[in-house]
Amino acid sequence: MEKKNVLIINYVFPPYPGIGGRRWAKFAKYLHRRGHKVYVIAAKNPFDYESTFIEDIKELPKENLFYLPSLYPKIMISPLKSGWDKLKYQFWYRVLPLFTDGNYYDRSMFWKKQLQNKIEELIQSKNIQTIIVTGPPFHYVYYTIQLKEKYPNIKFIVDYRDEWTFNGVHGIDIIGKKRKQKELEKEKYVCERGDMVITCDKTILAYLKTSYNINSYELIMHSYDKEDFTFEKNKNNNALNDYHRIVVAVFGTLEGRDKLNKICDFLMELKTKDELFFNRIKLNFYLLNPIPLEIHKELSDTIRFYYNYSAKKLFENILYSDYILVVTTDRAKDFFTSKFPEIFYMKKRILFYCKKGYVSGFIEQHKIGIHLSENDFNEKFLYALQHPEAFSYENFPIEEWSYAYRTDELERLL
Repeated sequence: MEKKNVLIINYVFPPYPGIGGRRWAKFAKYLHRRGHKVYVIAAKNPFDYESTFIEDIKELPKENLFYLPSLYPKIMISPLKSGWDKLKYQFWYRVLPLFTDGNYYDRSMFWKKQLQNKIEELIQSKNIQTIIVTGPPFHYVYYTIQLKEKYPNIKFIVDYRDEWTFNGVHGIDIIGKKRKQKELEKEKYVCERGDMVITCDKTILAYLKTSYNINSYELIMHSYDKEDFTFEKNKNNNALNDYHRIVVAVFGTLEGRDKLNKICDFLMELKTKDELFFNRIKLNFYLLNPIPLEIHKELSDTIRFYYNYSAKKLFENILYSDYILVVTTDRAKDFFTSKFPEIFYMKKRILFYCKKGYVSGFIEQHKIGIHLSENDFNEKFLYALQHPEAFSYENFPIEEWSYAYRTDELERLL
């Protein structure tokens, strides 16, 4: 196919830390390898640590990566460690609404001038043919699409990694009705002025299709990257026996302190009823950043926390687990977050702790996982640990969840 000059605009692109940079760091790498000229505009990393996906951008020519000052107050997106931090947060919490008519939690709210200037500069100097802009945050998506009228011959693609105005995410439901209405107007503008809308989730796509007159749309799901698994894949023995440690892994973002308490309560109850079986269980949490958690002393040997592992180190450790416990918010009950394709690739048994929805139905239908709810958590968790034979990936289409497969889909849209 004809090779394109593609501009990807992703505020949280590596080295900016966080899961928001993963999707387009991967696609940028694969598009570059297929001969497309890939350029990126992103925010400078304001933190003293880097993205765990930094390896994915090392093949991209450095002269094609353009990092703009993030401009948003760092204290608004950082843990509050002192009284002074709390004072600074309160100051910006009161001041930021004066600078926007919409969502003041949107960290790209100050990006308009420098972003549009850089886009136009690259359009003229690099002969850009396709622009892909991805959110959240979303204000800079709006600023990007404002240039469509000036450059009608360039294809503008909008990528939704999360919801913008529904499901109560990114502070949208606490900013007031007038501000939310402004965000709805911006979302409508983006969806109806852009050439194409793509998203990783069918729920988001269904909402957008019914809400706006979208010119064209496509579902490009999250995927796994085989290069994150360059170690021996079958090192561990998943067969359980009386002497084998049962290892359960949790990775990514930990959602819900109440759910962690539920897990701890289950373990404490099991210790009382069947200490021999309890002693076989090990629960490893692999999280992006340290968070204040207190675990009962009797569980200190059972539950361990590990932080900010690179993708390869993370998966090499998870390789030795027997189960993956997915603990997420109820809003994610109907869509696959970015960790699922990686779990599929490793063929790990899934324990899905969330409200019942599309995801729970999918994993149970394919016999690769089990759904845990508040009412039956203890019973089903214990059953899963005692019956590994109930899970199987024998007929699961794993290859269809790869980045190579998804890049084929993306190339058609360029």
